[in-house]
Order: sequence, then C-alpha cells, then structure tokens
Amino acid sequence: MGCRRYFGEKIGLYFAWLGWYTGMLFPAALVGLFVFLYGIFTLEHCQVSKEICQATDIIMCPICDQYCPYLRLSDSCIYAKVTHFFDNGATVFFAVFMAVWGKSTTNKSFY
Repeated sequence: MGCRRYFGEKIGLYFAWLGWYTGMLFPAALVGLFVFLYGIFTLEHCQVSKEICQATDIIMCPICDQYCPYLRLSDSCIYAKVTHFFDNGATVFFAVFMAVWGKSTTNKSFY
C-alpha cells in the first residue's frame, strides 16, 4: 500500500517532496566537503593564520572587566587555523553554488 493511500494526498505529497529534497542535498554536501578539505590542505599558505601565530609581541586587552589577564595575539593561533577550515577562498564559490542550488531546488516544487 502506498504512502498516498495510507496517509492521504497531502501527507503523501509531503513525503515524496521530502525524499526528493533529501536526495538533492547530497551534491551540496559533497561540494561542502570539498570546500572544507580545500581549507585543510591550504592551511600552510594562509597568510592571516601565519601572521596571527607569529605575533608574539602584540598584547591584547583582557576579555572581561575584572581578574582577566592580558592576552597575546598569538594565543588565538589555533582559532585562526580552525577558522580557515570553514572560511577560506573556496567558501565564496560554495555560497554562489548554494544560491544556485537553492533556487534550482525550489523551481521543481510540487504545486
């Protein structure tokens, strides 16, 4: 017995659309994975991360108002590197891809 007969037209149509949309998420996930891997492989060439990690003489203000020590800019080296994994030169391509992907998936809706 099909989903349409068991749940009705509206619910059957919803599950059909949900299955199609979930299947369409695989290309977006693959492109996102490649963008993330690009960030990992290009970490050694990231000038911003290099400058932050090498800035041992730059002192930054405390984070809170009381009892917080001054911080060196190089203390945030690991955060700069992790940020590059998700925010690198390929993320602009990924944003454009997702905009086109989102528009193309909504044009094929079940109205």
